[in-house]
Amino acid sequence: MAQINNDEVEIAVEESTPEPFAKANGGAPVIEEVKVDIVNENGNGSDIETSEKAVENIEEMEGSDAVEVDTEREADRDSLVPGTGSINGDIEGGYDDESDEGEEDIDDEDENMSNVVQGTTETILNKLEENLAQAPEVDESDLLQVAEPGPLDSEGKDIEQVLSIISNSIYREGEGQIFSKLCDRSALLSVVSHSLSAYITTLESVPLQRLSSRIASEVSMWMCDLFNFPGGLAHCHDDIREGLVRTVRMVLHDNYPDLATQGFLALTPAPPVLYITSSTYAEVAQYVCTQLGLPSSTIRYVSPNEEDVTGFESFQKALDADKEAGKTPLMCIANVHSTIFQKQTVTKLQELCKTNNLWLHLEGHALSALTLLPGQGDQTLAQRGDSMTLTFGSWVGIPSVPFVTLYRNDTPAAQIAGLGVVNPAVRLGCLPLWCVLRSLGQNQIRARIRGVFQMLEDITERLKSLTCLRLLSQTGDRTFAAVSGLETGDVDPSEVFHTVSPALAFQYVSDCPPDLSERVPPYTDNLNSWLGQILQRDAPHIPVEIVDVETTGYVLRLCPFEDVAMVGLAPEDVESFLQCVEEKCAILNATVTQRTKFMELIELEPSVQHVDIAHWAGLGGVRYIPFDYIDRGSEKILEMTEDDLKMVNQRNMELVATLRNTDSAFSLGEGPPPDHVMCVRFGMVTMETEVEELLTLVINCGKDIDEAVNQLQSMSEVVKNGVKQAQEELRKEADNQIWQEGILRHVPIVGSFYNWLSPVPDEAKAKGRYLNLQEGKLETTDKIYKHHMQIHIEDGQEL
Repeated sequence: MAQINNDEVEIAVEESTPEPFAKANGGAPVIEEVKVDIVNENGNGSDIETSEKAVENIEEMEGSDAVEVDTEREADRDSLVPGTGSINGDIEGGYDDESDEGEEDIDDEDENMSNVVQGTTETILNKLEENLAQAPEVDESDLLQVAEPGPLDSEGKDIEQVLSIISNSIYREGEGQIFSKLCDRSALLSVVSHSLSAYITTLESVPLQRLSSRIASEVSMWMCDLFNFPGGLAHCHDDIREGLVRTVRMVLHDNYPDLATQGFLALTPAPPVLYITSSTYAEVAQYVCTQLGLPSSTIRYVSPNEEDVTGFESFQKALDADKEAGKTPLMCIANVHSTIFQKQTVTKLQELCKTNNLWLHLEGHALSALTLLPGQGDQTLAQRGDSMTLTFGSWVGIPSVPFVTLYRNDTPAAQIAGLGVVNPAVRLGCLPLWCVLRSLGQNQIRARIRGVFQMLEDITERLKSLTCLRLLSQTGDRTFAAVSGLETGDVDPSEVFHTVSPALAFQYVSDCPPDLSERVPPYTDNLNSWLGQILQRDAPHIPVEIVDVETTGYVLRLCPFEDVAMVGLAPEDVESFLQCVEEKCAILNATVTQRTKFMELIELEPSVQHVDIAHWAGLGGVRYIPFDYIDRGSEKILEMTEDDLKMVNQRNMELVATLRNTDSAFSLGEGPPPDHVMCVRFGMVTMETEVEELLTLVINCGKDIDEAVNQLQSMSEVVKNGVKQAQEELRKEADNQIWQEGILRHVPIVGSFYNWLSPVPDEAKAKGRYLNLQEGKLETTDKIYKHHMQIHIEDGQEL
């Protein structure tokens, strides 16, 4: 494994000192610069023409200006390859100026090889853009979302087919959102540079080590310069927790010199203590302890006490108590926006840590504001701590960029801890960051971070103007420092972390808020859940997260520094989001106001009840009670059996079905356990909505159903009684007919012969019965057979 110690980094920088950064919008991608260097070094007759084409290509790149390629010295300064243009270079340090014919052939081969790298990279970039523009067709059964995991095919697939499968799978999984995240040319460069970081490992070990050292040293120098961290080094890592783990390991070796030989026994006499200033870091601190084999008792949470005057008295007491207990205060892991800094600055905490020989490690999105400080004065240096972990990629809106940890370059145990170690055997992890830094330049990086802070300031001011919202990210009466003042020097550098909160958290509490000293009521949680879901649907360009805070309730959170798509967002998109928030808050205010009136109206009506529906943010539910279950005198609801409850639920289901024929906005709701009563569910309303009419509509519709049911029940009783009466009368009439006609007519065989000889007259036959539903009477069918309906046809004939 190749390692870079401090001397090697300094030597690598001295051998080829790069410019700290390209000027704003003037730094072309390194691929184009290599091409220019090779053309100028070729020495043939077409060098001028080719150079002009290269410059034109650079000018066409987004955010790039023309590049000066007049002098050979300027080209060599930015080139990562030796002066001849060779990728492998010369182990001895370069070729002589006097070259023979064989050396000219080598130059031609080097130029062709470099053109292959350049052309391959450009092809990958262009192909990636084409694939993002239109997803190629692929068999559905081959998609990773559809196909089941199985054994490897005996025969391999074509490369285009393999790329098509994974491209379509990514597109299907991302639902097209990958377009917005890769709309920037630098973002595409970051993605493609991962392929180059693997491609670079095909070099021989010595040239690979030399090139890797150069790239790592430049990344370290540029990042320290950007974040005002002079005399420091940078370590790139893929896991955000890895930098902290290695930093803690470095401090352990620095405080326990025998740790490398004695292991955990070296920690026994004076166990180390890690202090965290935010409870959200407990999981990360536990991960660090697990990786380093430290007990959970190593972690200690320190929070400001209400009695603290400066904010650090309780912290100092904790340090003194641990020292008296024979422990070694090792490190303080602080989030620069934690509550411990509400009364004091990082400068005071750093002084406290320095007094107690405590390593200070800083984290948090607010560290991005360090790039906006004008210079490197004493106040600026006091804000850096001893080490910092940076999520740089999300701050500038570039995906697939490694995390960076900056640390002081005065600790010999850094190499033992693995900090600064570059292992290019598989891939060069810092190359994507190097490409992004080269592509953007200092001015564009600062412009992107400044734009995010300005957007946060605009959103914060608009949200503060809404009285129905409370900002949880801006607590107290403290005002934030404007980023414009940081850059001009009008704001003291010690206030750099007192800017607008990088993560905005707000909560809807209405114009008449409940008691905010504890968690809000469940209905307020429902309102915030509705607001968050509507914003996610109607304004998806600014992602809003719904967070359940134990002590507060449902809170809406947005953090542009965590979503690369929000960096560089247009002002029109921000304005549309804010307008959406204002419109939805107006609906929420109207619903809360109308809900109070709605519940008062329900109290006046004995035939309806209000039902609290879980996870429902509208007016609520209304349960209709049939008048059969209401006491006429007291107008109170009678006790119901289980069958009665089922009948009432069935009646409310019929009511909702009837109402939906009038307005599809009505829906069926279900009450809380254990009864789970059915009800009519009312959603969000505006101030123009007449809730009296809605409630009257429900009551009248319910009464109509009751009357229809009662009519049906009375009719069924009439029919049932009529059938019994008809059966009884027909039976009596049949008995009387037997005695009147004689028994002989009913004797088998004889009766048939007798009826043939002497037929029964029509008047003596049994008369049928029919039920008159209009009058509720049972009548004979004589009237039906006596009155024949005559149908007159057009020609006057009668039937």
